[in-house]
Amino acid sequence: MDYDLCRIDYFISGITYPDTLKILPSQGQKLEQKVVVGDKTGVLQCLTIRDEEPVIQFKTLPGKPITAVQLTSTNGTQPDKIFAASGNEVKGYTKKGKVFFSIETALSEPVTSILYVSRCVFGGDLILCSGRTITFYRDSKEHQSYVCKDRVLDMAAFIAPNNAKVRLLLLIAHKGAGILENGHLVAHIAISSGPSRLATPPVAQVAEIKCFYGAADGSVGIITYEETTLSSNCLVEGRGLGSVVCLGWFYSNANLHLAVGRNDGSVQLYLIDVENLHLKPRLKFTYFSGEPVTSVVGGCVGTDEGELLVATFSGRIFALRSKFLIAGSVTKASHENLAARRSKLEIEIVRLEKQTANEREKYQRNSRSLQAGLSTPPLLDIEHKMSGATREGWQEVDITSAVPLDMLFIYCSKKLKLLTDSAAVLSVCSSQDSASDLLATVRCQAGTRRIWLRLRVASTNSTVLESTRVLIYALPTGAPRVARLLSIKLPALPYYSQHEEFDENNDHSIKSWCQLHVTGGFSVAEMTFWLSDILPGDLPRPASNVAFLRVHSLLGTKLYCQYQRGSAVFKSNNISTVSSVRSIISNCSIDKRIRVEISCDIPDDCCLKSFKLIENIISIAYEKKNQVTLAKALDLLELDTKAINAEKPVLCKEYYTVLKNSESEILQSNFDELIDIVVQWYLDWRSLSVNGNNTVDQSNKLCTLLKDYKLDDVTKVLSELTEFNHTCE
Repeated sequence: MDYDLCRIDYFISGITYPDTLKILPSQGQKLEQKVVVGDKTGVLQCLTIRDEEPVIQFKTLPGKPITAVQLTSTNGTQPDKIFAASGNEVKGYTKKGKVFFSIETALSEPVTSILYVSRCVFGGDLILCSGRTITFYRDSKEHQSYVCKDRVLDMAAFIAPNNAKVRLLLLIAHKGAGILENGHLVAHIAISSGPSRLATPPVAQVAEIKCFYGAADGSVGIITYEETTLSSNCLVEGRGLGSVVCLGWFYSNANLHLAVGRNDGSVQLYLIDVENLHLKPRLKFTYFSGEPVTSVVGGCVGTDEGELLVATFSGRIFALRSKFLIAGSVTKASHENLAARRSKLEIEIVRLEKQTANEREKYQRNSRSLQAGLSTPPLLDIEHKMSGATREGWQEVDITSAVPLDMLFIYCSKKLKLLTDSAAVLSVCSSQDSASDLLATVRCQAGTRRIWLRLRVASTNSTVLESTRVLIYALPTGAPRVARLLSIKLPALPYYSQHEEFDENNDHSIKSWCQLHVTGGFSVAEMTFWLSDILPGDLPRPASNVAFLRVHSLLGTKLYCQYQRGSAVFKSNNISTVSSVRSIISNCSIDKRIRVEISCDIPDDCCLKSFKLIENIISIAYEKKNQVTLAKALDLLELDTKAINAEKPVLCKEYYTVLKNSESEILQSNFDELIDIVVQWYLDWRSLSVNGNNTVDQSNKLCTLLKDYKLDDVTKVLSELTEFNHTCE
């Protein structure tokens, strides 16, 4: 990291959405640029920074939340117009705040992305992204639209070589990236990292489709479209970094940098090789803001030199600039300017104190009034996001607040395992240790606006037949002391969090999977609601025919779901998954009083094939279990550093490696969990395919062989059971 940048705060707006902060290009000989920002209160404001103080150029009245802001050019020159989206309405503003364009669309969801593509003679095309729909507007009229299979997260426009068509690069949730041309998806590629944001290099050619992306797993890569082929290349691995929320460009020292804003509050600068964009970027700078970053953009706002402007979730707008520039601006400031700033701050403090006293007196007067009334404290602005289970089985809840949090109160009717980050203290009520529910408190450090919780159902049975509801009460530090309730659902099959493209016609292995057929008087929306109790994450929106594939994050087994009105088919190479889906759908249909017919088609060798699929995973888990046991034994020896690093080491090479690995990372093994999974496969196979008698002896035998790591004997037992069942039939 070569750069030494410092933070300087400019102003505070309302809560901001991703990429709603923009910088207008400079005009004429002036280098200082204007800042445009839209917030959740519906206020769009344009400001300049003079003597480190914001000066408002124009400011709109409050309204619907502004979800998208885009700078465009209506005459082919530098961007000089501002487009802002509030709900399903889009307005265009000049640099002086005059409304020159307004359109109220028929879209049912808020607009999340705006593009304006200028045409040589005929004006331009306005392209809006709302949910799954991409809509083209020409002359304020809808020209054409395209509906994707899932939500569109971001888009970028490119001019076709013939300069008559516009190509759109789309990021589709759980599907990857695609090229949309003339209302048709001409190319598609699946990207497992889950890209969520795009940034077009300013040095790329107009007709060249090359675009950087940031992904949900924290990785950064590039997408290229050449000769009808769409390809992607990961340039920076995630490695536990926060998910990418926004991307921007920043020039420094005549070099181009990719600015990355993440959900964990970090801002990173990567040096880009403009001659070869496919080379791995070099990390030059990292800064942690303490709350999610929603926008990053480079420009000259407060000085003549370049600086990186950053917007956070709570609306804090600050710049990252060189220390020399900050020191120079402080030195150049005269005593008169400093005195004027201090006087201005003192006046502002007096005004706020007076306003606070008036509001307090008004509240007390109303509380003593005999007239009937209802006191409604403001609702806390809190966002939370739930992720699917990792390989260790933990589901993470990411909570972000606009104000500092004091405590979290957590309640669940089931027993849970709970973890939190180092910025909080977790306490579980001791009186609940022997009970079947959970009551815990999390006390946050001062100024905490973002906190994560890791949850896991503490069930003795490896198969959970219902979802789990968790209630989290978030209490702020300031007044009024009113908690915000967050209701979180833990699905029954949390491991099925990975999405994958699938073609049933071209994959012949699906014919040997376990199948579940459901028919009855249910609708597509009801089936989607039932599946929300089973699977984590967002499900496809109801349509006439819905089909998708999920992958088990630990085992690699798959679940294929295809359903329409009155009919549903579920296929999986994991028999316990089919058993769980069958039980939950049956319970849900009984609760809704909907009559359904359920039938299963279970192959005789399903347990054997599934075991061979995860045999390598069991071997790795067994080796890690031995390492954990050995690491605990070595810790009991209490060896000092000198004994380990001596010229004649006390430990052999293998033991020394295990001890070093245990110090650098927490060793965990899920070997026991894998044993329970395989045994449950056998039990479900007996209950679904044949008579369930005499299962105790065989299941105990399997469990003993697995614990002793006799995988060949396990394969032999499963083969004999398969042959015996086939003979009985």
